[in-house]
Formats: sequence, C-alpha cells, structure tokens
Amino acid sequence: MVACADMGMKRHNNEDAVGIQPLAEPWPVAVLADGMGGYNAGEVASAMAVDLITAAVRNEAWADSSAKVAQCELTDAFHMANLAIFGAAQSAPECRGMGTTVVAALVLEDELLVAHLGDSRAYAWREGQLQCLTRDHSLVQQEIDAGLITAEEALHSRYSHLVTRALGVTSLVEPELTHWPLHHGDRIMLCSDGLTDMLPDACLQSLFEENLPLQELLLSLIAAANAAGGKDNIGVVLIEEDA
Repeated sequence: MVACADMGMKRHNNEDAVGIQPLAEPWPVAVLADGMGGYNAGEVASAMAVDLITAAVRNEAWADSSAKVAQCELTDAFHMANLAIFGAAQSAPECRGMGTTVVAALVLEDELLVAHLGDSRAYAWREGQLQCLTRDHSLVQQEIDAGLITAEEALHSRYSHLVTRALGVTSLVEPELTHWPLHHGDRIMLCSDGLTDMLPDACLQSLFEENLPLQELLLSLIAAANAAGGKDNIGVVLIEEDA
C-alpha cells in the first residue's frame, strides 16, 4: 500500500486525509476521507474519520477474520466515527457543519471489502481494465440514474459537489458495501474527487497501462491531476495484491 494527500494547485489547506495499515491484523486496512465544512473544520472531520476507522478495525485478538465479521466491524467503525464527528460538530462552534466523504478498504483472505459514503471512490485495475467499484452518493449521480442528465452534462453541473451521504452530517449513516474478489496482480485505488474531477477515467486508464511501480504510479496520478489544474486537494491510496 502507498498513499498521499496532496494540496493541489489552488487550495491553501488540505482537507483530504489518508491512512494505510498494510500489516494490520486481522485485516490490512486503508482509509481515505475528503472533508468539508468551515475554516479548518473539513480537515478535522477527515482526520477523525481516518484515525477512528483505522483504529476501530484493528484488533489482533479477534479469532474470527471471516468476511461476515469484517463487514460487521467495518460498518460499526463507520457508525462510531460518524457519531464522534457529529458530536464534535455539535459541541464545537468552529466545527459546526463539518463532515467528510470516506472510502475504506479491508483486504481479506480472498476479497476486498469496500465501504463508502459520498463521492470518494474505489477503482480496481485487472488485466488491462480499470473498473470503478463504487457509485457516488451525490445529487448529480441521482440525476444521471433518473435519466435527467448525461454523465457529460454532470461534469459541468453546478451541483457536482453536493453529496447525499457523508460522515458527521447526521446522527445516522448507511455506508454502502462492495465485495471484490481479489486476483493475483490486482491493483486497487481509493481516491477523492480532486483526482477524478481533473482526470477522466480514460486518462486514469492510460496511467495504469504504463505498469509503473506502485509508488511511481501514485506520484504520476497526482502530478497529472495537478497538471490538469489541481483545483482541489488530491487524495490517493494504491493497493497491490501480490500473493
């Protein structure tokens, strides 16, 4: 696993946060969050999400590391982090209204378990094809699904950054879970919209096709997003299945 949260070219603070624990027991874990809110509050929310979710799913004493247990623990971690962020937003005036998108991945014995809220995404690269594993929780995605706008029109919508699910905004959340069977050589990417707003999937595909070492690919993705304008913070996590 490798990860980076880059400032981008236009922002003066970084509301993206990333955390990786490739040796964690019982499951290696990666978390990426893209915060939102008032002055510095987005940074607080995203950092809390990464720290709390990562800590919650680490327990070397668990005897059962099955997919069912992992799903329950990851869901519980999201609920716990949500209540903590929601409580902080209610109690601290400077944090009022803060929240964060989040995407998290647990590497199980033969599959990847992904949970997400908002428009931070997970992708899988396998045998020359890049596939998005998540569906954005956003107003424009709802409009696309309803046939009201096209995916091309959504890129220019004034509502492009309005998410319909996030951590810390309400007292209850419902993370969406995705199971992906892992194969030897798979590469997984978690990313914030600072990457995907700058680089269409075709561009992401071309960068993965270069078959760079994981750290070089990470730097190439961020450099390409900044070269395209870098209008937002850019969070990226890369995972490679090598066993």
